[in-house]
Amino acid sequence: PRLAHHHAGVSRRSVRWMAVWLLACAPLLSLHSHFIRMSAPNIPRPVLVVGSINADVFLEVPRLPAPGETLAATSDTVMLPGGKGANQAAAAGRLSGCSRMLGQIGATDSFGKEVLDQARVCHVDTSLVVEHPTASSGQAYIFLQASGENSIVIIGGANQAWPDDPFTQAARSAFQDASCCLLQREIPEFVNVAAARLSSEARIPVILDAGGVEEPISDELLALCTCISPNETELARLTGLPTGSDTEVVSAARALQGKGVNEVLVKLGSRGCVLVRGAESEAPIWQAARVVTQVVDTTGAGDCFTGAYAVACAEGKAPADALAFATTAASLAIQKKGAMNSMPARNEVDQLMSS
Repeated sequence: PRLAHHHAGVSRRSVRWMAVWLLACAPLLSLHSHFIRMSAPNIPRPVLVVGSINADVFLEVPRLPAPGETLAATSDTVMLPGGKGANQAAAAGRLSGCSRMLGQIGATDSFGKEVLDQARVCHVDTSLVVEHPTASSGQAYIFLQASGENSIVIIGGANQAWPDDPFTQAARSAFQDASCCLLQREIPEFVNVAAARLSSEARIPVILDAGGVEEPISDELLALCTCISPNETELARLTGLPTGSDTEVVSAARALQGKGVNEVLVKLGSRGCVLVRGAESEAPIWQAARVVTQVVDTTGAGDCFTGAYAVACAEGKAPADALAFATTAASLAIQKKGAMNSMPARNEVDQLMSS
């Protein structure tokens, strides 16, 4: 009886100490479980995109007109779905089978609804997109030159008309269910900051595409980002440093890291990309662009690259493999006209990578 009583006492004390340990370590266990869930192939966790939704109006021109010059277009206008946020959600949806979009469209036109119809075809959950009662849907006028390069003029509309408290309770819950959060700069900065804070609370990484407005990014937002992805021009503007050579690009990226960002992923156009991460002693990871026979339209290439990189990271790919995956996806996107409708399917990317 004494022995039985002794073992019972030890058992009860062990249970009590175990309970205390579990309570103390609950945040760490939750974080560990989060990474397990992210990597489990039978439990999909969607990429969450917070950003712009636009109707892209294309106008083909031989070149951009000089000041004071009138230039004849070479085609009629064509409206296609786009917006950096919607494009990235479509890319992630096509490549993973599941993504989710938070954004706003206007109630005063049909543009936004048409864009969402196309996004759903790309496996994007648009159930949390809000319809603004008075603003128009966002629009982008894209001047597509014969060379395949483009220039874009944006009308913000509902993309710029977010309320002071930008997210409903249902939208807040979406961060808890996501693998990562993608942001861009075609919506107000305070919305991006709020999204990044919710991502931090949910312990999911934040990838910020630096494309959009030219204003500086706040130190608060930068400190909340896991990765920021500018092109060479955006990197120079954000840091005030030259980016004319590979060495200068890496130096500027390191300067941006000093703002609190873990990784800087620089898009180099036809030259590929470079990922700068960790301490200065850690070598940058370079990825050359894939050679294509004909460049049709570069409009959605950057968004395709960012969405593909997010999917690759969520799937647990190594950094070099994630860059190769994203670069391959972008090489397919530039061979089609348009933005959202140029996003490749997963089997297309996998086949090209294995060839």
